[in-house]
Amino acid sequence: HSLFLKSDGSLWAMGKNSNGQLGDGTTTQRNSPVQVVASGVTQISIGWEHSLFLKSDGSLWAMGRNQYGQLGDGTTTNRTSPVQIVASGVTQIAAGTFHSLFLKSDGSLWAMGRNSNGQLGDGTTTQRNSPVQILASGATQVAAGEFSSLLLKSDDSLWAMGQNDKGQLGDGTTTNRTSPVQVVAS
Repeated sequence: HSLFLKSDGSLWAMGKNSNGQLGDGTTTQRNSPVQVVASGVTQISIGWEHSLFLKSDGSLWAMGRNQYGQLGDGTTTNRTSPVQIVASGVTQIAAGTFHSLFLKSDGSLWAMGRNSNGQLGDGTTTQRNSPVQILASGATQVAAGEFSSLLLKSDDSLWAMGQNDKGQLGDGTTTNRTSPVQVVAS
């Protein structure tokens, strides 16, 4: 599936929609773009079959597959229309295959969804159906991979967590990390 933003802040979607990931209220495949939100959208991020978007008021919205709680709405129910996850204060979003991450304006890092390899970074491998705080402050950027996550801190240090079987975290090992491990110093 694919999402795109227009300069007027409208959100559009097309493609596979088997779990409602397009957010148009259906599970119908769309071969042409359909408008999902009329205005106010500033960021988008898509996972395997779920989608996240951020609005100009700092609210976080999610739709689509929710098998592992990756939407963060407290359930594992798929959503064919956008549901609000956080009302305000969100500044950046990142969707992995089955997990999601976001930053808030206070520099805190939050995560939800599948955590089989520690990709949420909360020190466990427990699935989270609602956002859990990973860091209280200092986060400036976040990225989500298949089963791993990367984090940039305000001191320009790089941190990673999650699956590491092929050394993808860059910490010199092939050990999965359930908490953020520093990869590059500031």
